[in-house]
Parts: sequence; structure tokens; C-alpha cells
Amino acid sequence: MLEAIDKALREANLSYKVAPADFIGELRRRIDDLLEWGSLSQTLYQAYSSSLEWGGPERIPVARTLVVIAGPAPCYAANFQVGRRKVRALIPPTYVSSTFRAHCRQVLEDVLAPAGFGLERPRLPVKQLAVRTGLGEYGRNDLCYVPGMGSFARLEAFVTDADLLSDAAAGSPVGVMASAQLRMERCSTCSSCHWACPTHCIPADRSLVDAERCLTYLNENERPWPVWLDPAAHSCLVGCMGCQQACPVNRPYLADPAVIAEFDEAETGLILENLPPERLPEPLRAKLTALDLLEYSKVLGRNLLALAH
Repeated sequence: MLEAIDKALREANLSYKVAPADFIGELRRRIDDLLEWGSLSQTLYQAYSSSLEWGGPERIPVARTLVVIAGPAPCYAANFQVGRRKVRALIPPTYVSSTFRAHCRQVLEDVLAPAGFGLERPRLPVKQLAVRTGLGEYGRNDLCYVPGMGSFARLEAFVTDADLLSDAAAGSPVGVMASAQLRMERCSTCSSCHWACPTHCIPADRSLVDAERCLTYLNENERPWPVWLDPAAHSCLVGCMGCQQACPVNRPYLADPAVIAEFDEAETGLILENLPPERLPEPLRAKLTALDLLEYSKVLGRNLLALAH
């Protein structure tokens, strides 16, 4: 079974690692330790913890194996008509993700379902999961770098009741969780992201990023921007690309972003109102949903105005 999954994922240009499902518990203990040591912001954790699912999906009552997947993820762009001016806004790799997620699920289900096994997507901190399983390594900027993709990688994780680790023990070691090197060696002699960060949230030493100062954290949230934040720091519709574009490891993966959406003046006008999703007309809701940006509708206008000035 593991060899069939290995073949299917590689043919789909996807990298992966498999790990025992109880590794989820180890991951949670690690996060609890970081909170106790003060290395992880309580505010940040509380903001995102409600979306986590440590118990695993109920539809897989006997979860046996985690499959962590990475695939190449380009930066995209969208055009908006702000008055008479066309504004191009970048969309970082991590946002347009639902199509990739569905693709990963389909590749796995095509192998597992005919054999009678289930598959579900648990809500887990996939970046940490990818690093802890050896699929990638942290950069100084705390992004996950995957061989052959740099930080331009999209990550997904699935759990199945298939015991793929038994296959590995029987002589199919492909894709099995490896001893993890948590941070890239190259970061010890490079500080490009430190100097490129528009909010100075990446320290010069090897300590953790100040996540609450990160531009992505600031422009994803509805709270007013801090007075010290220069609106000119924004370069993306949501999120930030500063550290990724400056990173030497990413040079082979930098490309001119493809424009994947156009918003006319009327649509842009509605976006500039920062309306909640339920108050947007259905065609515009569908357009933002296709970009996986509907949940940010209450901040997109604010961010777009920063790009337009």
C-alpha cells in the first residue's frame, strides 16, 4: 500500500512523509512546552487554537497513519480597479489552497478507497508537523522550506486507518518520517530575511520570530493597525512576501506572478467597504471563495487601499 501511495504522490509532483497517528499527541505536547517556556505567544495561540483538532477526525475512529504532503505553490496576483487606477495585488502561496487540498485528497483516495480504507483531513499545525516529520526545515523566518520548493510550498496533512508504517517495516521505507533537522544550516550565516522584513519581526540571532509583529498577522486581523506600522510596508492583498522574496534559497523558485482574477470598479468598490461575507453579493462571494479569500473580506479593502497609495 505504501509503495502505491509513494508512486501516486510522486507522479503528482508531491513530496510527503508518513508518521504514526499518535504523533499528533507528541506535536501537541511540543506546543504546550513552547507555551510554558514563553516561546510561543499566548495571544497568537488563542487566536488560532480554536481551528485545531487534536483528537483527530471522528470519521476515522481508529486512526493509524498521518500522511503529510508538500507541493509547489506559486505566488499569484489579482487586479483591482480603484477608481481610474488598476492596482495589482500579490496573493502569497499559502492562501489559494482549496484546489491543492482537493487534489491531494483525490490522489490518496484513489489508492486507499479501493482497498477499503478511509481518509480524513485533521485540522493540525501543518507547518510544524511538516518540520517535525522531516518533510521540511524551518528558515530563520519560521517558514517551512521543502527541498525542491523552498518556502514556495503548500502543506497538507491527512489521517487514515491504513497501517502504512507496517508496510514500511516490511521493507518499503519510502516516505517514512525521518530524524528532523529543525532549522536550515544556511540560516546560521545568512540574515537576508532579517533585513528585508518590513516590520523587523525577524531577529538577527536564531531566536523565534516576533509573530505578533509580523505583517501577515497584522493585516489578516480586523484590529486597527498599530501606530508604528507604515502602510507602505504592505505589498500583498493579505499576508506578506518580503522575507520569501529576499531569501537566497528561494531564488530558483521566484517567478512573475500569474494574474488569476480581475475585479471591476463595482466589485472593487464593494471590497473597499470591508463587508462581512454575508453582505456581499453572491457573484463576488463566489469569486473570493475561488481565491480562498472570502474569510478575509472584512480586511481586504483596508489592505487594498494601503497598496493603492
